[in-house]
Amino acid sequence: MTGLNRTDLPTSHKVELAASSLAWQGAYGAKSELARAFGVSRSTVYAAGETAYDVLAEHFVGAESEETTITVDERQIERAIGALRVVSPNSIRAIETLLPLVYPGIHVSYGKIHQILVKLEQRARKFNIEGDLSGIKAGALDEMFSQGNPVLAGVDLDSGYLFSLALRESRGAEDWAEVLQAAKQQGLALEKVVKDAALGIAAGVKATYPNAEQRDDCFHAFYEMGKLKRQLEQRGYGAIARAEEAEKKLRDVRRTGRGDRSKLGGAVGPALRKCNKVLALHDAFEEAMREVMESMEFIDLVTGRIRTANEMESSIEAAAKKMMALDHERCVKVGKYIYNRAAGLALYMKELGAALDELVSRYGDVSVRLASIIYRLTQDLEKRKRPWDRRRDEQHLLGALAMLRENAGDDIAQILDTMDAVMQKRHRASSAIEGFNAAPRPFLYVHKGVTDGFLELFRAYHNLKTRRWGRHKGTSAHETLTGERVSDWLSLLGYPPSIN
Repeated sequence: MTGLNRTDLPTSHKVELAASSLAWQGAYGAKSELARAFGVSRSTVYAAGETAYDVLAEHFVGAESEETTITVDERQIERAIGALRVVSPNSIRAIETLLPLVYPGIHVSYGKIHQILVKLEQRARKFNIEGDLSGIKAGALDEMFSQGNPVLAGVDLDSGYLFSLALRESRGAEDWAEVLQAAKQQGLALEKVVKDAALGIAAGVKATYPNAEQRDDCFHAFYEMGKLKRQLEQRGYGAIARAEEAEKKLRDVRRTGRGDRSKLGGAVGPALRKCNKVLALHDAFEEAMREVMESMEFIDLVTGRIRTANEMESSIEAAAKKMMALDHERCVKVGKYIYNRAAGLALYMKELGAALDELVSRYGDVSVRLASIIYRLTQDLEKRKRPWDRRRDEQHLLGALAMLRENAGDDIAQILDTMDAVMQKRHRASSAIEGFNAAPRPFLYVHKGVTDGFLELFRAYHNLKTRRWGRHKGTSAHETLTGERVSDWLSLLGYPPSIN
């Protein structure tokens, strides 16, 4: 599967793509759908399906040659159907096709599979509504769409627990209030909410949790600025190419003597001026963008000063005004977006500032500022920020570590661990909900419109499955929230493995 191995897809998505490609074999338009859903070429989808078939064929041929006998009862079939439904984006028809491949000689009708899934979805709903959500204090809210209908989702920013997932006909304040009210009846007590600019979310939160702090999400701010920067960059490359082409044509005329030298000479000047104007706009926007991003950081690396929420808000507004002053409609629009959300983007700093002040009382101002610098530089280097200054940042990090070791002595490890714990609670981005949105998206493509029952099943699976990466690796969201270890998610839904 050489083509698939060259993609950036995580292993779980590669497995899903291979299984789906095999299951959809022969279905009109299926390969194109999968290519769009997973962001790969159609040839990669075909190769993934062929590889999946070869692996299954080799497995079962090998099993036959070793004369291994597998006993399959009704419970195992039900578990397999439930797993095939939510572990990868399979339709009921696909499950009907896959079962004989997984269990040779076994065939389950479409109607029977549907009946089993309905029962499983009902059990998943019962499990979901009986969950205790009182431990969730900070949540991220967002919307995705299934055939034009919004799916409203909420995720705990600390545990990753999916506390809401509901299909609605609209996404207004009443819809969000109803979804949040259902979670509130299970104990959800949101104190902080991180969200985008959607007015329906803001109004729904205010109606349900009037005292909750609503923070604007830095993810969307970075996304909007980054998208425009790439557009300006492409525009700049085009202007450079046109200016170079005009100069090339003029050089050819001078060299050969053929062509209208006067006309071409008159075209070079405007092309160069246009190029310089476009490049100047790109550079000015990029400078303002970097100022916004720097302003949103909790510590100034140059002075070592920890910013206050008011300072952060003022700095963001000042950088946004620079964008709004540029002679470009999109720059003005993005600048207004940032300016209008400056207060919400800086809001996280109030809580974080109070937590850092508490650390200062324990470890001293110098140690806390040095630990803050170390934390930020470590994060920046891991995320490859400022690659042009990487060497300088590495030296800065080593110097800060040496100074902290000299200042704190044996307490250095404790200070850094405490700093990391504090920063995990700053909640300024909705990365958790954005990461979740990527998980059901392939299912929304495959199912051509999901149902409430499927969403209940997917929510239960998402909360009960063991995570394979991230800071909660090796645990489920259910375990992180409740402390209850999950060894088999289907067992908790009433489908334990058979005992032979």
